[in-house]
Amino acid sequence: MAQKQSKSQPLERLTIWPHRSLSRKGFMVLITILAGLLSTIGVGFFLAGAWPVIGFLGLELLVVWGAFNLNYRAAKVRETIETNTETLTIKHTNERGKSAITEFPVGWLQIHLSPSVTPDVSARYRQRVILSSHGRKAEVGAFLHPAEKAKLSHEIDGMVSRSRAARDKTFQH
Repeated sequence: MAQKQSKSQPLERLTIWPHRSLSRKGFMVLITILAGLLSTIGVGFFLAGAWPVIGFLGLELLVVWGAFNLNYRAAKVRETIETNTETLTIKHTNERGKSAITEFPVGWLQIHLSPSVTPDVSARYRQRVILSSHGRKAEVGAFLHPAEKAKLSHEIDGMVSRSRAARDKTFQH
């Protein structure tokens, strides 16, 4: 009977997610203010005899509410990057909670920031952080702002370097 080899414990863990500047409480305040404003406008149109406008104002409020809910659902995306002395593991969790795991050996892992300079805001291409090893590639932080991608690339590179150093230290003893 073969005995399972236990994986070493994570040395470092980094979790990234999309930034949202408006909290749920702020969203409720915004919708309340917008509903009050649209109700006031609706009453004015009703008194002027243009009562069908009230339906369109309600539809406008519903569209804004729906757009924010889609935005908040997209904000549930998470990527967790863990390193140990042997592997770097990427766990991508989508907005529905489903996870996909990708593993790379740290000994051969390469981190690329492509292109290496942050593109101009008007450029049609976007900057990407690509991890690759043995012909396999994975992009991390696709949802991040371009200003954060260089920092992410540097942070992952440091995690991998520390993981390699810890592996080398265990082999020396």
